Amino acid sequence: MPTELTATGPKLTHRSALLERLVDFEIEPGAEFVVEMLLPGYSLGEEWVSLPRSAQDFENGIILVSSVDKVAGVRPRLALLPPFPITDASEANSFDYFRSFDSKHHTIAIILLRLGHWAVGIAEDGKLVVTKTGSRYVKNQHRKGGQSSNRFRRGREKWIRELFDKAGEEASVRFRDYPGHLEFLKLGGDRVVLGQFLKRIKLPDDLGDRALPNRVAVDQPGRKALDDAVREAWSYRLFEFGE
Repeated sequence: MPTELTATGPKLTHRSALLERLVDFEIEPGAEFVVEMLLPGYSLGEEWVSLPRSAQDFENGIILVSSVDKVAGVRPRLALLPPFPITDASEANSFDYFRSFDSKHHTIAIILLRLGHWAVGIAEDGKLVVTKTGSRYVKNQHRKGGQSSNRFRRGREKWIRELFDKAGEEASVRFRDYPGHLEFLKLGGDRVVLGQFLKRIKLPDDLGDRALPNRVAVDQPGRKALDDAVREAWSYRLFEFGE
């Protein structure tokens, strides 16, 4: 196994673009491949050692694509971190099982949150079907000290609680009233703020315990940010191997 192969990435790749890429693999002259789908908790062989730590123990599992060459043997080509958990391990010489995995129906809840703004949504198979956005005033800075500073701190904590409560109420109503089953929760925004929010707010059906990995980066929650979050929720993180 060539040790000089190194991984580059990750490149966020939407599933539609990835499926087109796999077609290119299949039509390569003399193409033979091994496609492994590994469950969460997997361990990787030495040929995948150049993958970063984020790909060594990803909580959704991992998909490994190797080429089979009569001279060079088996060579790593791609590693994919899937947007949804792998539930059945497989090893095959085609992408058929991967396509079956990729085509599974998923419905997810989305919460995007930064201090001052929030957005909630529900997406079915990559399309938004429910949206709600809003804002709540939260002042960020206070330059004075003493009692004035303490009053500002108490006021700011109150504004943040009100923001959390409003966003949580709107999210809970829409998630609870949705007629289908919400499998996962996709989060976006500030990590610390989201952590505080989930500690304060109890979402229906324990959705807060089913958050997908890879928080979405969000400058300001709103409809556009929801569209971007949906696209990312159905995208893979792709690592490519080369010399």
